Amino acid sequence: MAPSLARRLPLLGLTVACLAVLPVLRDAPGAPGTLQAIYVVAGAAGALLAALALTAQFLTRGTASPLLLAQAFLGTAVLIGAQGLRGHGATDAWLWAVGHAALPAGLAVALWGGPGALRRRVASPTSSRALTAAVALGLAALAAGGAAIAALAAGDALPALTDGAGVSMLGAVAGTVVLAVDLLALVVIARRGRRSLLEHALLPVAACAVAGTALTVAAAHRQTVGWYAAEALDLAAIAIVLGTAVAGIGRLGGRLRGTGAGDGAGAQDPLTGVRTREATLAAAEHLHATRAPGTPLGLAMIDVDGLRAIGDRHGPLAADAVLLTVSRRLLGQLRDVDVLGRAGDEGFLVVLPGTDADGVTLAIDRAVHAIRAQAVGTWAHDVRATASGGIAMVGEGEDAVAAALAAADLALNQAKAHGRDQVVSPTRAQVVPLRRADAGPPRG
Repeated sequence: MAPSLARRLPLLGLTVACLAVLPVLRDAPGAPGTLQAIYVVAGAAGALLAALALTAQFLTRGTASPLLLAQAFLGTAVLIGAQGLRGHGATDAWLWAVGHAALPAGLAVALWGGPGALRRRVASPTSSRALTAAVALGLAALAAGGAAIAALAAGDALPALTDGAGVSMLGAVAGTVVLAVDLLALVVIARRGRRSLLEHALLPVAACAVAGTALTVAAAHRQTVGWYAAEALDLAAIAIVLGTAVAGIGRLGGRLRGTGAGDGAGAQDPLTGVRTREATLAAAEHLHATRAPGTPLGLAMIDVDGLRAIGDRHGPLAADAVLLTVSRRLLGQLRDVDVLGRAGDEGFLVVLPGTDADGVTLAIDRAVHAIRAQAVGTWAHDVRATASGGIAMVGEGEDAVAAALAAADLALNQAKAHGRDQVVSPTRAQVVPLRRADAGPPRG
C-alpha cells in the first residue's frame, strides 16, 4: 500500500464513522454514568501516561516538540480529572470548552516547536533537561489546575452553556469558537508538514478533536450517542499519541549529545561551529547501527551556489561569512535531533533520523528557501546566495551510509546541472526547480 494512501485511511475511517453516528446522534444510550466514569478514568490516565512518555523522549534527545506536547497532555489530564470531580453542570461544560480548545492549539504549537533560539537553548548539552522538564510541566499543571480550580469554585455561578433544550445561546457561541480553534489548528498542522512518526500522528489527533467538537455541538445534549462518540474520539486521540510516544522511546537509540557519537575533541568545525564531516559521518553510522528495523534515516547534502564566485568578488572572508550565516540559517530550520556538519569547502551534510523521504524533502526544501529568502551578507557587502540540495535515504547493510552519501552527492550534482537553487529528492520523478526570478544564484 502506498504510504500516502495508508496515511489517508485513518482520516477516511474517521469520516465514515462520524457519518454513521449522525442518524442516532441524539439518542440516549444506557448506563450513562458508567460510560462517563470510564471516560474520566481512561482519559485522565491515558493523557498522563502520554505526558510521561513524551517527557521521556525530551529527556533522551532534547527536542522541544515532545516537551510542548507533554505540557498539552498534562493539562488535558488535569482538566479531564476535574470534570470527574464535579460531574454535570455549568462547570463541566466550561472545562470541556477550555480543554477542547487548548489541546489542538497545543498540538499546533508543539509542531512549530517555538522560536529557534529557545529550541537551541533547550537542546543545549549544557542545559539541565530534567530541570527544564520539571519547570515546563509545573507551569502546565499550574495553568490547567488554576483553570480547573477557578471553574470548580465558581460552580453553577458560571454562565450556563447548556439548558433544558440543549445548548444555550452562549453555548452555541462557545462551541463555534472552540470548533474554529480546532479547525485552525488542523489547518496549521496539515500545512506545516510532518517529518517524524510523532509529527505524523498529530494530524489524525487534530482531526479527532475537530470531529469530536462537531459531534458534541451537533448532539446539543449530554448523555447522547453523539456526546459519547465525541468522548470516544478524545480517547482515540490520546491513545494515538500514547502509542506513538511509547514506540518512539524504543527507537531513539543512543544519544548524540553530551557523550554521544561524534562529540569528541576535534568534532566541531572551527568556522561554523557545526560538526566536522568526520563527526557527522560517525553520527550517521551510529544512528544507522542503533535504529530499530524499519525506522527511516535520511541524508542530504547542501551546497551554497557560487560560493567561489563570492570569494573571488569580495574576498575569502566574505565567503567565510556567507558559510557562517548559512550554517545558522540551517540550524534554525532543522530539528534539534538532526545532525548538521560540513561536507566540504562549499556545503553541509545533514542527517535526519526518524524521517522518511517525504519528510527529508520537506526539511531540505525549507532550508533552501531560508537561504534564498534573505541576504546572507557580510559586514561589508549585501550578498544574496542560493543553495542546491541532494537527498538520499540510508538503506540496510554495513555500507548503507556510504551508499547513501554517494547517492546524495549524485543528486546534488544533478541539482547543480539543472540550474542550481533546487533540490533533487527520491520522491520526485524529475528535478523540481525552486528558483525565484529575483534570487538567481551568482555565477562563476
